[in-house]
Order: sequence, then structure tokens, then C-alpha cells
Amino acid sequence: MRVIIEKLITGAIGLAHKDGKSLFIPSTLPQEEVECHVVQDKKNYSLCALDEIITPSLDRIKPSCPYSGRCGGCDFDFVDAKTSAELKNEIVQDNLKRIGKLDYEFEVFPPAFSKGEDYRIRVRFHLDLKTRTIGFLPFKGSKLVPITKCLRLTERLNSLLEEKTTLLNYAKKLSLTNGVNQYGYVEVPLLDGEDKVSFGQDEVIIKVENYNYHADSSVFFQSNIEVLPSMLAFVKEETVGTKIMDLYSGVGTFSALFPDKRVYSVEKFKPCLQYAKKNAPTSIAVTEDVLAWAKTVRKEEIDTIIVDPPRVGLAKGVPELLKGFSPKRIIYVSCDSVTLSRDLPCFAPYTVKKCKVFDLYPGSSHEESVVVLEK
Repeated sequence: MRVIIEKLITGAIGLAHKDGKSLFIPSTLPQEEVECHVVQDKKNYSLCALDEIITPSLDRIKPSCPYSGRCGGCDFDFVDAKTSAELKNEIVQDNLKRIGKLDYEFEVFPPAFSKGEDYRIRVRFHLDLKTRTIGFLPFKGSKLVPITKCLRLTERLNSLLEEKTTLLNYAKKLSLTNGVNQYGYVEVPLLDGEDKVSFGQDEVIIKVENYNYHADSSVFFQSNIEVLPSMLAFVKEETVGTKIMDLYSGVGTFSALFPDKRVYSVEKFKPCLQYAKKNAPTSIAVTEDVLAWAKTVRKEEIDTIIVDPPRVGLAKGVPELLKGFSPKRIIYVSCDSVTLSRDLPCFAPYTVKKCKVFDLYPGSSHEESVVVLEK
């Protein structure tokens, strides 16, 4: 069938309508006329596959990656970095208003973005030890896509990929302790630090402007340190007062911004919190689930609460507990604007005052955003 794409929704998936039914069509852009067919039909919507682009968008570019369309790493590599950020900004704003029911005005900042190549300092390779193959999983299926160079990765990570022997030898050792995944591959996480690459729990330092963060490849750290400084600056600038809560704090990425303030750094994953103690030594480090901790801690007044939850968003009951601390401001850092939009109404009477999108993963549909709430 032939349709015109109206807009993009989460996942950078095109939305069109036909005969009163919503159609979701990946790999498309707004205003494109396309041919597609239904692969899964539901009562109110259909999941479709793209057959042909009849009228391409002026924003569409030819992907520079030779693995485009096969490797599952990049599903949004057919627009440039600036357009990617702008489209993701539109997706986030649409979710806030449509899902979050935000029917009032708030300040929307221009999105932050970086170049689309050579930006990733973090990667998880899949290795097939039987065939000595290194690569990534495809969009569909489990047959490994062999990679000799990834345009998104830093030069140091690509050099390991090209040389292969170091990765293969490490994967052999890793397989003895961790085994293989469900597809028979050894997963090897790497983190490119200031002076070396972290294998496993090898500690490295990641320099982000004036901050030196300690981490290793077994814990989470943002992959794009070209965009990360603008996110840190935004969060720091929007934080008020001297009493701060940094919840789901990870390695203390935000806690490190406030060495002269009283900061609670709460993170249940102990390896992360060990690094938080190094990165933010003046903070009060708490190894506990946020919901459990918030239920038991004394309800002192807090000036700013920063929350940076996983993709699933906040657990039920967390917003109500956080409101009990009567914060002047809540800063919600989100890696999924759908769950963000679901959570925001739970903070009433706090409302969104500001929003900024950070395109930390150009080439992929992943979006990150920060919203600032006040009463």
C-alpha cells in the first residue's frame, strides 16, 4: 500500500494512517511517500515493513557505513547529526504533550548533538570463538554480522577490532567464567579511557572537561563524551540550593558536580557506587534501592532532587515519596521519553518548566532528555 509518513514516534518509526488505522513503518522520514506492507495486524494499528520510498525526504542521506541495514547497532543512520537531533527533539516534545498530557507551555532548548562518527567510547562486541569472528547482532535474527571497522567507535577501539588477537584471547578467558550468551557468542564490553581501554574491571579515567571520572567497562558510563559536557552543564546550572539528592546515581556522574554541597548519592549496584565514592568523595554514598531508601530515610527538606532512572522509568510510588522531601526543583534525566512522559504527571503539583534533548547516540534512534520541574 502507498502512504505518506506524518511524523516519527519513539524508535524513529514513521507513523501513517490508512482506512482509520495507524501504521508504524521503520526506516522512514516525515513527509515521505512510501510503499509498505503489513507484517503484523492488530485491532487499532499495524506494524509494517518498508518496500520502497516513492518520494524521499530532502533530509535523507546515504548511510556512510557499509553495514547499514544489516548491523543492529544503527537504525537511524540515514539522516545527518543535526537532523537526527532535531527529529528526536520533535519525538520527545510530542511524547510529553501526547502521553504526558502536558497542555501548558514550557521552555524548550535547542537539542545538543555531536558529529556522527568516532564518538563512542563504550562498546559491547560479540565474538564467535569457533569462527574467530567479531561483530554485532543484526536487527533480526541471531547470525553475527562480522565487523572490521565501526564508524561510530573511537580510533583506539577500532584498532582492537582490526588487530583481533587481543579481543579473541580475552574472550577465551571470559568464556571460562561467564560462558556464552543465548546465541553462542561471548560478549566483551570495552570502555575507552584517557590512556587505555578497560577490559572487564580494569579501572580507567575518563576526562570530561574539568572532571576526571573513574570507571570500568563493567559499569555504565555515557558513550558520547562530546555531548556529555553540555548535559552536565545543564544539570549543574538548573540545580538550586545546597542539599541535593542524586538518585540512580551510577558512578556519581552528577554527584561529582557538587563537591561543596550536601549530596546523597543513591545507587543499588555496588560496583557503580564504589566509583561514585571516588568520583564524588564528599557525597554521602548509599547502596540501596531508591524506593526502599526513600521509604525509610528521614524526610528532611531537599533543595534539588536529580533522578536518572533506567529505561523503565521510576518504580510505582517513587514520585510520591520524592515529593515528601519538598524539593524546590526536580531534575529528571531520561533515556526513554515514553516512560518519562508517563512519570511526569505523578509529580503534580510539580510541572515541567524546561526541557532539553541530548543526542548522545547519533546514528541510532536512542534519545536522551532532561526536564526541570518546579511547583
